[in-house]
Amino acid sequence: MGVHELQQFATDLRNTLSAKSIVNVLSSVFAIRDYAERCGAKVPKVGFTDIQLGTSASQPAAFFTRRQATQIIEAAPEPFKTLFGVAWSTGLRAREILALTLDDLDFSHKAVRVNKSLDDATREVRQPKTPKSIAALPMTTALEAKLRDYIHNHWKPNPAQILFPNRKGTRARSRDDVVRVRLKPVLKKLGIPADETGLHAFRHGLATELA
Repeated sequence: MGVHELQQFATDLRNTLSAKSIVNVLSSVFAIRDYAERCGAKVPKVGFTDIQLGTSASQPAAFFTRRQATQIIEAAPEPFKTLFGVAWSTGLRAREILALTLDDLDFSHKAVRVNKSLDDATREVRQPKTPKSIAALPMTTALEAKLRDYIHNHWKPNPAQILFPNRKGTRARSRDDVVRVRLKPVLKKLGIPADETGLHAFRHGLATELA
């Protein structure tokens, strides 16, 4: 497996994987080659500098404008009105929003604590995506009012104190359910493009607005 073979392998991977995933795969390949060399095998010297990863064409990330986000929040029923409000006001990832509990809301210091994330596949709560994701985000006055109203008038207590539980209150809601059954119908009703658009559009929209 020399430069030619590894270059072809990396090129083939571009058809199905992101650049980051390709780097992870090649890192594993290089680790195996290094181990083989330490065991005495004759291995051609190849590294990342010898491989052209190129760039893959991709669609611009979907994002909501401030006006669109406001329309979506106003048109959505609870608990999604508040869920979308949290998404727009904080820029949290969908997994982080769905893992929020009542204890994560610090009304005294007007902050939203982020210290866990929901696994899409297992619906289990775990540590967030990166250590840098653990933080206390500012709770705006508008978000504080929205959260207080939601807790007092719409939220139903559940054993785990999940902020946005499923109907039975047994675990957090599925991101796919929130997007497919709740968000996209609102987008279609408002005439906002719904293809390839999910909860991350709130995060991208807030980042764009701040920039």
